[in-house]
Amino acid sequence: MNHHFIGVEHLVTGALELRGGIAASLLEQYGYKTDYVIDAIRRHSGKGSTQRLWAGMPNSPRCQMVMSIAQDLALEAGRTEITERELLRAVLEEDDSIPVRVWRTLGIDLEAFATDVMAYSATRVITQPYVKIDFAPDYDPASGALTEEHLFVLRRMFHGYSQLRIERRLTGGHSGSLVLAVTPVQPDSIEDSPVVVKIDRDETILDEARRYEQHVRTTLPPLTARLEDRPTTPETTGLAGLKYTFVAGQDRAPISALTLPPEQLGKWLREALYPAFGRTWWMQRRPYRFQAWEEYDWLLPPLLTLEMLPSNTPVPEGAHVLRDPVRRSLFRTVEYGEVVVVTGFALYKAERDLKRIQLAAATGGEAARRANRIEIRGFDLEQSTLYRGEPVEMIAGRVYGTRHEALLNAVRALAPDFDPLARTIPVFPPDERLPNPLLAYDMLLDRHVQGSISRIHGDLHLGNILLGPNGGPFLIDFAHTRDGHTLFDWANLEVSLHAELVMPRLGASWADARRALARAAGLPPAPPVAPDAQLDPAFLAIEALRGIARECLAKPDDWTEYWLALAFAALRAVTWETMSEGARRFMFLLAAWCIRLLELRQMSGANVTELSLDIDPDHTDLSGSSPAP
Repeated sequence: MNHHFIGVEHLVTGALELRGGIAASLLEQYGYKTDYVIDAIRRHSGKGSTQRLWAGMPNSPRCQMVMSIAQDLALEAGRTEITERELLRAVLEEDDSIPVRVWRTLGIDLEAFATDVMAYSATRVITQPYVKIDFAPDYDPASGALTEEHLFVLRRMFHGYSQLRIERRLTGGHSGSLVLAVTPVQPDSIEDSPVVVKIDRDETILDEARRYEQHVRTTLPPLTARLEDRPTTPETTGLAGLKYTFVAGQDRAPISALTLPPEQLGKWLREALYPAFGRTWWMQRRPYRFQAWEEYDWLLPPLLTLEMLPSNTPVPEGAHVLRDPVRRSLFRTVEYGEVVVVTGFALYKAERDLKRIQLAAATGGEAARRANRIEIRGFDLEQSTLYRGEPVEMIAGRVYGTRHEALLNAVRALAPDFDPLARTIPVFPPDERLPNPLLAYDMLLDRHVQGSISRIHGDLHLGNILLGPNGGPFLIDFAHTRDGHTLFDWANLEVSLHAELVMPRLGASWADARRALARAAGLPPAPPVAPDAQLDPAFLAIEALRGIARECLAKPDDWTEYWLALAFAALRAVTWETMSEGARRFMFLLAAWCIRLLELRQMSGANVTELSLDIDPDHTDLSGSSPAP
């Protein structure tokens, strides 16, 4: 860390590295992996200077104080040497070091911590009875098998119970996490209230718990899902789990809102979900002017994927240099194997087991620091001390892939019946065409948006919206909850509704996707189109959602900010391999349709409520020029 001294943060980090030690064992019981806590301490401490201004490695004044307290505690216990117990007690007694501040930020009860340090026995044997896991009769095996790691985390989460009945797997998302409705059973066969369990990568789970404490806990309606327990983070696996609890005494687990008929779902979204959470979330919006990339760049694949150059490899002359602020257009066409030097970015995400990191902008607010991500492969985190948020002075790698290639490959995987590199794509051949999103999204990212900001869920889809026994709305999965563009949640939910309600009623062909788009073109604020008996019921829920979106517009009846949000949400969905092929085809067309609406608004100030699918093939460029199809 370039710290030429010994501070309390170094002593505590050393204690946390003692696997099986007091600090590591207690923090695991509290639901925190030691690597996560060490990362937080490093992030709070920051890197020191490479220039050394003194000889030796002196103790900091605070470290001297803590060691003095620890020595007194050891003498009181009849020992001449300090043990880990005295060190931790001294740190907690001093009460103002960096580790203590970090523990407070993580929500750790320091008084309980001090009590547990005193009571901890290194020789105690923790016995955990085997928890039997059964599946309810209506559990669908086709929803996917549980791995041994999943079962291990479940048993750790519910140790002390004799049985765990898995009611159903909750679906609707595309993040790869496992979400289950389960019923715990006591040793005396008494069933507890159902809960919802989420299992994902440990860092993702711990971030979700942190965001819940920061953004969610004090803003929830009275009767909804809550995180009452700390995460379960076993040291022997890269997975961790969260437990969402509900109102005590419920006789069945909440179910997905998708089980409601479309016409009831729309009314429920409008009259139950929106008012319940909106009072402290979406209705608390305030004016917000931003560039689209600040809120939406992170939805797209990484700007570049690089294979890290070995440390002893010289950087060739003429290598591309990528710095913040980013000029994305310069890196759209870099060739495979070219060297790119990244400077002034910060560590955004680390995957130690895969030797892979992601860098993002080092400056700006939370939204900006998620943008313009660069993925670096072959980075050994065991050999380099990096913490999340740390500015990286310079890192070089060879181009392995680009964002444009990732999006293009996602479209090609859908076997398009058109040229995916053409300036326009056919909607209803041979005449009606829309702008190609692959060639338009870069300009959209630079667009200025006059919108609103509020607390948002950040991943609002049908898999995260649950229906309680009495029709109450429950939300789960707060891994992306933050203050952000208000309309993002509703654009994200519309994508989910199209994928889960509309496209399953059709097939998976491009013709089916175009048929769905023709019906979507008749959604408010546009005039209605000809009835489609097969699709109209599914669109009732989407029409209700558009009613919510209308209330959240920054300017009454100016849908520009919604079209932009929906364009990026739909383009993101094209890359989701877990989404059906037909739905991904529709998403590509939907993104093109939204971009077309934005074009017309920008070029002529057209009233977008009066558009139809009668597209002029010449008006297809955001810059106002008229390229050939």
